[in-house]
Amino acid sequence: MRQQTLLLAVLGTALLVTAGVAGALTLGSGSATAGQAAPEGQSITVSADGTVEASPDQAVVRVAVTATGNDSSAVRDEIAERAGEMQSALESYGIPSENVRTAHFNIRQERERTGNGIERGQYVGTHAFEITVEDTGAAGEVVDTAVNNGADRVDGVSFTLSEQKRESLYQDALTNAMGNAETRAATLADAGGLSVTDTHTIVSTNTNYRAYQVETAAISSGAAASGTSVESGPVTVTADVRVTYNATVA
Repeated sequence: MRQQTLLLAVLGTALLVTAGVAGALTLGSGSATAGQAAPEGQSITVSADGTVEASPDQAVVRVAVTATGNDSSAVRDEIAERAGEMQSALESYGIPSENVRTAHFNIRQERERTGNGIERGQYVGTHAFEITVEDTGAAGEVVDTAVNNGADRVDGVSFTLSEQKRESLYQDALTNAMGNAETRAATLADAGGLSVTDTHTIVSTNTNYRAYQVETAAISSGAAASGTSVESGPVTVTADVRVTYNATVA
């Protein structure tokens, strides 16, 4: 059976479906009347997304312990000592040890190219940490605790979602995406003289998760005599779907 693809047109111009939704009608050959079953292979396919915003229930504080010196072993020992002090202070504050994770560790020797060749300088060491905080309102206090007990660099704070809440919001985003897909499919069907009957296939094509980021400059400007203040913001979860619906001639 010969298949045709019908692109909805207005005065001969292709109809563009925007707002994150694309659609197409696929028609089989042969004639059909109102109430008659559509030709084999007739369908409507749309792509749509759904977005959900929510307040974060976790914060990730990024700090680092750094040191410089002429001896790599001395630099390593200094970093280890100060990092240990910071971890002990965080544990005393109430942060479980498993919530303090090494993000990066490196000791390197500075080098500079001159007219006389390569000159070797001091050793520079960095031990960067990511600290997961279950109470988002305590992010500023955690920054202060880390900085007052060994950390000498703050790289920022991310307000995020726990795995459980993230999964729940993803399900909500999928529901919203399916609702948008159904609406767009109905619009395309009406414009093409069709009626949607049921769902043929559903594909979840993509998931986007955007944490609320607070950079170092914003944290520094928020510092006051009473301590560091870090303001949180909404976290966004987006789900994309591609859905094919069966259709009949209206």
